[in-house]
Amino acid sequence: MQTVNGKLITKEQGQIDEIQQQTEGIIQRYQNLESQFTAINQQKDAKYLQEVNTVKVYLQKLDKKLNMLEKNISNQAKNFLYLKIGIAIGLVGLWFWFGINNQPAHQENKPKKYTESIQLHHHSN
Repeated sequence: MQTVNGKLITKEQGQIDEIQQQTEGIIQRYQNLESQFTAINQQKDAKYLQEVNTVKVYLQKLDKKLNMLEKNISNQAKNFLYLKIGIAIGLVGLWFWFGINNQPAHQENKPKKYTESIQLHHHSN
């Protein structure tokens, strides 16, 4: 085929028809490739969005579990603090109770001193 200044020159109608068919074939293949490319991208996008949604749901579940664990730990810390305070109060109470109950009864009175008198007998022989 001949070209002049970038333009195709043909003398026969058959050549033009053949070129037209080749051009239409190329256009059809391009459109097919473009639609396949679009379909593949849509599948990838759909799969990516599905994975993102799956991750979001998983993170929401983890967040709920984390909140529940934080509440449980907070409650346990409060209970432990109350237990420690109760034990401290109980120990102080026991210390006072044992301190009061174990005082000897004779501490209330002045101590008595017992003295023995020794009599010496002088025997005269």
